[in-house]
Amino acid sequence: MKHKKILTVLFTAGVMLLLAGKFSLPAHAASTFDPAYYAAAYPDVALALGTDPQMLLNHYIACGMAEGRTPYQGAAPGAPVDGMAANAVITPNAATGIPVPVDQLANLSSLKKKQTNAEFNQAYNAAWETVAPLVGLPKEEQLMGIAVALRYRFESGMMYSMSTPHYNDPYGYFILGTASCAGCARATGLCLNILGMPYEHVNENQYSHQWCRVNIDGTYWICDAYGLYCGPEPAPYMHPYL
Repeated sequence: MKHKKILTVLFTAGVMLLLAGKFSLPAHAASTFDPAYYAAAYPDVALALGTDPQMLLNHYIACGMAEGRTPYQGAAPGAPVDGMAANAVITPNAATGIPVPVDQLANLSSLKKKQTNAEFNQAYNAAWETVAPLVGLPKEEQLMGIAVALRYRFESGMMYSMSTPHYNDPYGYFILGTASCAGCARATGLCLNILGMPYEHVNENQYSHQWCRVNIDGTYWICDAYGLYCGPEPAPYMHPYL
């Protein structure tokens, strides 16, 4: 019954954000968007929006695809895309510092683990696509949005594993579609760090359920898409359902 309650809460929050136009679910398509190519090919877009990869991707999805623009070199006009190229350089907003650059992530050593730089950059780009619509929202809504998005990704065909490559890191969760609670915690943590929020990885590297613990103005929240809970912790380091 408790699990059904929190699923309802997460679903309701997700629907509200979707209806508000502030949240987008991951796309599934053929290839990756190349923001550098798009900016060079369409200077009118770059002049209007700048060169931020997420803004360019948003433009292509919202307008460019229907206009018959091409998302990468050699693509057909209006070709579908599946995320952003791994080598995209994402420039933080000068006023906010968001997204936080890869080398400045608060929990970088825990997040990266054994991923190569290229693998981690792919995971970073996917995480930024996930959280970009949440920028500017209250922190509580950002946590709920992250939980909804990552749970949706898991429910959309991911495979549970505790043995396949990258099962416990963001590359496994975002790119390979391989999940464990450890991988989900680090994928969550990457989203949080990109939005400028440090976190504690509870039960890290233990054979036990793992989640992210976040200090929001003196109140600690659990953000745990895998364990179906996002909200204030009932007691320090206590999960209400596990």
